[in-house]
Amino acid sequence: MFRMFMTILRTFAFIALMLCNFMASALEFEPGLGIGLEHTDNATLSADNPVDDLIAIGYVGASLVQADGPLRANISGGFNFLRYTNDTFEDQRYFNLNATADWEMAPDRFDWFLRDFYGQRLVDTADPNTPDNIQGSNSFIFGADITLPVTGRQTITLLPEFRDFYYEFQSTDNQQLSLTASWDYGLSTLTSVGVKGFGRAVEYDQPTGSDVTFFSLFFTFASERVNSDFSADLGSTRVERENGQATEEITGKLDWVFSLSERSSLRTFMATDLTDTSSGALRGIADPGTGDPNDIQITTDVIRNKLVSVGFTRTYRSLESSLTGQIRDLNYSESPNDRRIWALRGEFNFPVAAALTGGIYAVFNNTEFIDVVRTDDNTAVGAGATYMLTRKLSTNFDLKYRKRDSTLETQDFDEWSAYVSLAYGFGQPVQPTRVGGFLPRHTGSDRIPD
Repeated sequence: MFRMFMTILRTFAFIALMLCNFMASALEFEPGLGIGLEHTDNATLSADNPVDDLIAIGYVGASLVQADGPLRANISGGFNFLRYTNDTFEDQRYFNLNATADWEMAPDRFDWFLRDFYGQRLVDTADPNTPDNIQGSNSFIFGADITLPVTGRQTITLLPEFRDFYYEFQSTDNQQLSLTASWDYGLSTLTSVGVKGFGRAVEYDQPTGSDVTFFSLFFTFASERVNSDFSADLGSTRVERENGQATEEITGKLDWVFSLSERSSLRTFMATDLTDTSSGALRGIADPGTGDPNDIQITTDVIRNKLVSVGFTRTYRSLESSLTGQIRDLNYSESPNDRRIWALRGEFNFPVAAALTGGIYAVFNNTEFIDVVRTDDNTAVGAGATYMLTRKLSTNFDLKYRKRDSTLETQDFDEWSAYVSLAYGFGQPVQPTRVGGFLPRHTGSDRIPD
C-alpha cells in the first residue's frame, strides 16, 4: 500500500511541478460527483449458491486538460466507494488514474513525458471478477523523446524510459530500464524505412522472480496516405534470464488504420513478441485496440504474445457504433497459464430524443486453457440509456445479463443486473472490471477498461 501511495504521489508532484511553470496557459478543469445503485441476482458469481444484493456506489472524480503551449497534460481520476447492503462483501474502495504529460523542452528535438495508469485488474484471470479477486495495480512510465536530425532525409531517435509496476497482492512488482534507438530514412515526404534497436532490463522486487533482459533489432517501414496510416516492424528478440535461460525468436508487429469514410475507419493490428507480462498488459491498457489487458495473467514469466485484432468504428453526430474481433495466443515460459482466446465485442449507441441516448452492446469471449482441461465461453449482453437533465447533470440506466459456460462446472455462473446512476460533471459511478456496461462517450465520461 505504501508503494502505491508513493507512486501516485510522485506522479501528481511531477505534473504539479511542470504545471507551475506554465500557469499562463489555459487549464481546463472539470470536477465530477455521482451516486449509483446496482442490483444483482448473483453477487458472488457462483455456480450453485447465487446471492442477491443491492450495491450502493458513491463517486468523486475530476479531469484536468492542458492542451496549449510547451506543456500538454491530460489527467483524469476517480474514486468509487461500493457498499454491499446485504453484506455479501465488505465495503470496497477503488481509485483510478489516467495521467499523461509531455513537456516540449526543445521543439521537435527534446520532450520529457510521463504516463501513469492506476486501476483494478484480476488477481487470477481464470476466476470471476468478484471483489475478492480484484487488486489495485499501477503502471508508471517516465522518459524522454530525443530527435537528432542527420540530413534532410535521415533522423536518429533515442527513447530512454523508466517503468515501475506495482500490484497490490501479487509478488510481481518490478522496475524496468530501457533504451530504444532508431534510424529513419525518408523515401518520400510520407514514407520512411529504418532500423530500430531496443534493450530492456527487468528487475523484480521479490527474490522468487528471475530478472530478465530483452534485446531486439527490427527493420521498420511506415507510410501515410490520404485514407490510411501503415507501420510495420520485423526483426528478432533475444531474451536472457538471471537463472541462465536464453532464447531468440522472430518478433514484429503491423498496424494499419484505413479510413473508409469521413465518419468510419477500420484498424488492423497484428503482433508477435517476446515480453514480460507487465509490459504485455500495459500495451492493452494504453491502447485498448491492441488487446484486453485482462487476457494476460501477471507472473514473472517471459511470454510469447501473439495477437490479431480487427476493429471497425463509425461516428455520426450522436450515433456511435463499433465492432472489434480479436484472436490471441499466449505461451508462458514456466507457469501453466498458456491459453488461446478469441473475442468479439459490439456496441451501438443512438439518439432517442434531444437529451436521451440509448445503446445496446454484446461481448463474447472464448478462452481455452492449454495446460488444463478447461474451456470457458463468456457472454455479456445489455442495453442502456442516458438522459441529460442539464448540460452537466445526467442520469444513466443499464440492464445486463452475463453468463459463463465452462467445462469446469464450478466456474459456471449467470447473472442479471440492473444499474441506475445520477452524475454531475466528469465521469460516472462504476464498478471496476465489470464486463460490458453502457456509458456513452458523448457524456464526457470515460469508461474504466473492462
